[in-house]
Amino acid sequence: MKIRSGFVTNSSSTSFLIISKDDLNKSDFFKLMGVSADSPIADLFSQLYRDVLDSSSVKIDFRVAPKDMPIERWFDRHRHGELSPRMWEKLREARKRGLKAYFGSLDSETSNIQTFFCTDSFEIESDKVYFNGLECVW
Repeated sequence: MKIRSGFVTNSSSTSFLIISKDDLNKSDFFKLMGVSADSPIADLFSQLYRDVLDSSSVKIDFRVAPKDMPIERWFDRHRHGELSPRMWEKLREARKRGLKAYFGSLDSETSNIQTFFCTDSFEIESDKVYFNGLECVW
């Protein structure tokens, strides 16, 4: 039996895909999350909004993206991992509709609100924004 005496961590991460009609804005993000600007937890969701924008490693505007370029070319398997069939389906639909897509990951080491969203898988959709956080690893 080996006993570790150093620092041990239990971190988690969640890959996310956000699809929106226009640039992702804070007002639409809050509406999607069901949080009002005067809510006691508005500051936490402001942080999540900033974290999502900052950690979006792939941003695609399908209105101006080359139509003949396969969607898969935007994603580096080594950097982004393998996307789920649901994410590919949503990306193909976004391309057909000329929407914008943001892809990245949140992790439990960065901020308190990211820790909360890394503990479970989720999928949220409104008339303007789709947020997929189904790729959760704890």
